[in-house]
Amino acid sequence: MAQSTLAIVGGNAAGMKAASRARRLNPDLKIVVFEEKEYVSYAGCGLPYFTSGVVKEKRDLIVTSPEYFKKVGNIDVHTGHKVIRLNPSGRTLIAKNLHTEKEEIFAFDSLILATGVNPVVPPFPNIHLHRIFTLKTIEDGEGIRQSIQGGKCKEAVIVGGGLIGLEMAENLNAAGLEVSVVELLPQVLPPFSPEVAFFVEKHLRTRGVRLYLGEKVKGFGGDEREGVKKVLTENRELNADLVILSIGVRPNVEIAKLAKIALGPTGAIQVNERMETNIPRIFAAGDCAETKSLITGKPAWVPLGTTANKQGRVAGENAAGGDVQFGGVLPSIVTKVFDLTIAKTGLNEKEAINAGFDVEKAIVLPFDKAHYYPGAKQLLLKLIANRKTHRILGGEVLGEAGADKRVDVLAATIFKGATCEDLSQLDLAYAPPYSPAMDALITGANVMLNKFSGIYTAISADELRQRIDQKDALLLLDVRTPEEYNGGHIPGAWNIPLDKIRERVSEIKGTTSPIVVYCGQSLRSYNASRVLQEFGFGEVTNLEGGIKMWRWGLNKS
Repeated sequence: MAQSTLAIVGGNAAGMKAASRARRLNPDLKIVVFEEKEYVSYAGCGLPYFTSGVVKEKRDLIVTSPEYFKKVGNIDVHTGHKVIRLNPSGRTLIAKNLHTEKEEIFAFDSLILATGVNPVVPPFPNIHLHRIFTLKTIEDGEGIRQSIQGGKCKEAVIVGGGLIGLEMAENLNAAGLEVSVVELLPQVLPPFSPEVAFFVEKHLRTRGVRLYLGEKVKGFGGDEREGVKKVLTENRELNADLVILSIGVRPNVEIAKLAKIALGPTGAIQVNERMETNIPRIFAAGDCAETKSLITGKPAWVPLGTTANKQGRVAGENAAGGDVQFGGVLPSIVTKVFDLTIAKTGLNEKEAINAGFDVEKAIVLPFDKAHYYPGAKQLLLKLIANRKTHRILGGEVLGEAGADKRVDVLAATIFKGATCEDLSQLDLAYAPPYSPAMDALITGANVMLNKFSGIYTAISADELRQRIDQKDALLLLDVRTPEEYNGGHIPGAWNIPLDKIRERVSEIKGTTSPIVVYCGQSLRSYNASRVLQEFGFGEVTNLEGGIKMWRWGLNKS
């Protein structure tokens, strides 16, 4: 009986995970991997930290070499080989050796496409100039690092304020460059809510990063000899010795399309739960492959290293004769921006509304550990839930410590379909150096339950700003101390401290306007609103997240 051959196109996370899994399950299988670049199995997510020298050596990013795969796993890895054509019916592929330009035909019995993504590079004028980079490969990282170490780069502009863009902002800043970020959208970190993005933007500015939000890049200035010198936007010219394009990525599906392999509605390769395409024995995994949302059940495309490794494992096992499934993603993401950790799992508010859910949200700002413990810092937690079923749909967490822990707990609860009631009763470990007695997640769940029961009503900062702009008749009541009030308050707000509410309630007895109560972070305002309701005031609403969520300027006395 002839030896069966598994061919894998793409040698990074999904491809090499698939190769390794297939080998463990089938020692007799011939496995051949084709990779266009010179490196396989490397930590692409570590590239921003390599450019600045936080990761010292290139070899630190390389998990396993082609030679090791051959010696230990008997896996043939052809680097510098680009697969240019597939013949699914004939079970062959054509690979071009990029060193010799020679094309060869290889036969296979089963195939895994792990072709990853391509960076989005719009046809900007002068896009070809030196020192304009994307960041996808080790070669990209080396080019950026060499440009920095050459000493000629003083000012860097990052086009795109997403995850990689902000990680690069931190690392270029650490390398001593003046950094600007230009983002087409009105906020950084598009996967996150505006409330979370606001705090990240404040933090970036305190670290010297210039932000140009809601601004479109038109092209670049410079010359062939000197390279890039300017980034041209609709509103200005920015000096730039180095440019990072971090606009986004698209699934690399060209050879799949040529081979009539079906694409899904997201534009990635359509697969079933076995990671198999519409053509039997041809699989796809990683950033080029589609999956589904575990919350909506709809197709989703999630180019993350975690997803790629899990999909690769499933594709490798099934290509080797197994029968396992990949259920889908939430997804969960985390990033570091200077001293902040920003994390998200499941759907954000806008995504949940667009998916058709009746959405309730809760924003709380608890401490990451016991408030009295040295070094305690505030977190920002935003929860999203289905108002009808109370099922948790998503959450975002921001803070200097503990955000990653909370989002992972939240991801596990969402994965199991937990409700706010479940989360409020979760038995989480407690000690003062690690959390308050009532953890941020439990506090958030309890706030959500108070909303469901009707004993807590809230208005977001955005909604309040809109009502003020529309000149709605409102009574703004600041229940902080006079010192806090004088340090900055929402224009037009009255100040009656919480401990004075009962004795001074007559001052507002005659009002017929809806009352919006606020404090530092919503706890005192919640207590004040309950007192006002006792005295018969009907429409009393809390500013969710308190004055910390207000971002349009404050009056000072």
